[in-house]
Formats: sequence, C-alpha cells, structure tokens
Amino acid sequence: MEEYEYLVPANSKKSKLLFGFLLPVDLVIFIVGVVLTFIFVTIFSVQTVSGVIIILIPILTAGALVFPVPNYHNVRTLLLEIYRYFFKYRKRYVWRGWCYRYEQSDDE
Repeated sequence: MEEYEYLVPANSKKSKLLFGFLLPVDLVIFIVGVVLTFIFVTIFSVQTVSGVIIILIPILTAGALVFPVPNYHNVRTLLLEIYRYFFKYRKRYVWRGWCYRYEQSDDE
C-alpha cells in the first residue's frame, strides 16, 4: 500500500501540540537543555563573557532546535527533512526542457 502525505491546514494540528507549538519530544529537548544549563551554572563559577556563553550552550541549542519556522514545525524538523533529502531518500529529478531531439538516453 502506498503512503500518501496530505496537506492539512496548520490550525487543525495546533490543538494537538503542547502550549500550541511543542511536540512532547520538543518539550523534552528544551527541558534537558534547561536542566543542563542550570547544573552548569551551579557547578561552575564563571567570570568571563565567553565562559557564560559556553555555560549557556545547552539552553541556546535546545531553544534553537525547538524554535518554530515557517512551512515546517520547527528547526529540528527542518534539519531532519534536509538530512532525509540529501542523505537518505535522495530523489532523482530529470529535466529535459523543450528540446526536439535529445543527445542523451534516459539511463544516464
């Protein structure tokens, strides 16, 4: 049986999300980032701006992954789709244009 993908209006799926924009896995990713950042803040005493940035890397990364973007759910979904397109399910699109005769066969 073939799998079909349907275009569903965005507002019909929004009610199924946590806080209107998070999937459960997105919430887990963000909570892990917050907890790791809190642990790093309590363990390390930082005096420089670069140290503060390094300590905030978990929450900044988690926040960037769950940040919503247009036409996709969030950045994590966009990166996953890019990975699937380029490395996993690369499709071959053949474009021939409007030529009367072709120099190549379809197999090349």
